[in-house]
Formats: sequence, structure tokens, C-alpha cells
Amino acid sequence: MLLLLAFTAMIALVVLALSSPFWRKDADTFMVGQGADQNQELADLTIEREVLMDSLEELEVDLAQGRLAADDYARLKATDERRLLQVLDRLDRLASSRAAASPPSPPRPTTPWWVGAVLPGLVVLIASFGIYLYIQARSLENLEALQTQSGSGAPDPREMVARLEARLKENPNDLKAQILAGRSYMALERLSDAQRAWAKVLELDPRNAEAHYNLGVILVETRKFDDPELFRTALAHFEKALVNAPTEPGPNWYRGLALWYLKRYRETEEAWTTAFKNLKPGSQDAEFVSGALEKLRAGKVPF
Repeated sequence: MLLLLAFTAMIALVVLALSSPFWRKDADTFMVGQGADQNQELADLTIEREVLMDSLEELEVDLAQGRLAADDYARLKATDERRLLQVLDRLDRLASSRAAASPPSPPRPTTPWWVGAVLPGLVVLIASFGIYLYIQARSLENLEALQTQSGSGAPDPREMVARLEARLKENPNDLKAQILAGRSYMALERLSDAQRAWAKVLELDPRNAEAHYNLGVILVETRKFDDPELFRTALAHFEKALVNAPTEPGPNWYRGLALWYLKRYRETEEAWTTAFKNLKPGSQDAEFVSGALEKLRAGKVPF
């Protein structure tokens, strides 16, 4: 009977020791969970702030290029600015609350009461302490990851794309979101996704110069062989992109490139000359276009 009682007590000691780290609500783990929502909100607001600032810049460009009426400009600008003020106010309040938060309390002593027990109890103690350290280490890793994320100066483009994709899944006719998605896909070199986004932009706004320009670029840059029909399609996009901004260097360069492949060399020279005149003198782009013009005039392959 005594042996049975001793064996039962030993089993109970093992169970208690192994499960003891999970009885306590660890302070650091609680703080990570408590701060996760606040850090996520901070990341969301930072991304929304960037989107709103981009939207305001677009409105200025659209107004200057005549693609947006003054009344529509004033209305859309007021809406974006009002939301931007709300976002900035919330960011300020989050920053203040984080600054005022008290530092985490130091972890409590982890030495169990059975340190002086017999050898089997000591083995159990070492195992339980190892489990506790593992939990603590994971908690600290999560906290460090959250702090790194919240301290980042600019949102991750991939994260912004994921949010835009979720937004477009709910409303694929959101013109601003489609434009931002197209730009983001171009930056990430996801050209097939960019092509779909810019095509949707043209479906919603057939005269959108940025969409025409980027669709032309994608056609030229992703071609498998030099198909004249492809270059004629790209040329049509570049000419539409230049309707309201005939001196823009980028569309003029690519327009000249399409014309060169179509063997319309005089028009190529005119397009590249316009591009060169509107580039910053001495810049790398200006030097490149200048060199292409010289080779073109000499009857050589210009690039």
C-alpha cells in the first residue's frame, strides 16, 4: 500500500510539474496579445494615409491635365482631406498612448517549490523549466516582430497589394484602387497582373493616359517576337497617352520605339527629339536618348 501511495504521489508530481507552466498567465505573452490589435491598427492607418496622399496627388494631376472638372475635384479633394485628417488624428492618439504605456513588469521568479525534492522531481523540474523558457522566448520574438513592424517608415508594397486586392474583390469598379493596384504591380514587376489592372482602368475610364501608357509599355517589354501588329497596338496606346500631355518624355520615347520597329524612322526621330528636349539636361536618361538619336541619324541600330 505504501509503495502504491508513493508511486501515485510520484505520478501526480510529474503531472503537476509538466503542466505548471501553463497555469500562469505570463505577463509578456499577455502584453503581446494586448498590443497586437493596436499595432495592426497602426499598420492599417499608415497604409491608408499613403493611399490618401497618393489620391490627393492624382486629383491635382487630373485637374491640371483637364481630366477632372473643377466641381468634381473640389468634392473629391474635400472627401480625401477629411478622411486624411481623421487618420492623422488617430495616428497621433495611438502614438501618444504607446508613449504613455508603462514598461512591462519583469518576469516573476520561476523556481518551483520542489527544488529540494528527490532526483526524479529534479528531472521533472528541469523539463518544466525548459518548456517555460521556450514559451518566454516565443513571446519575446512575437513582441520584437510587432515592434519592428510598427516602427517601419513605409508600408510593405506586398502588404498594400494584398489590401488593395481585398478591396477590389468587394468592388472591382473602384477606379482609384485599380490605378493603385496597377502601379503596385508594376513596381513588383507582376506585369500580367498589372496588365489586367490597367485594362480594367480603361474599361472604367477609357481616356486614362496612365493606363494607356503602361499597357503600351507592357506590350513592348513582354513581347516574345517583333510582331508589327503588336507594335501598332502599342503605338495606339502611346498616342492616346500623349493627347493631353504631348511633351511627356516616357510616352514619346516608347512611341518612337514602336515607330522604329514599324520602320517609320522620320517619326521616330521626331518622337525621340521631343523626349530629349523634355528630359533633365545631363541626366542618364537624356544621355541615353541622345545616343539613340545619334545612332538613328547615322543609320545604325539605336539601342
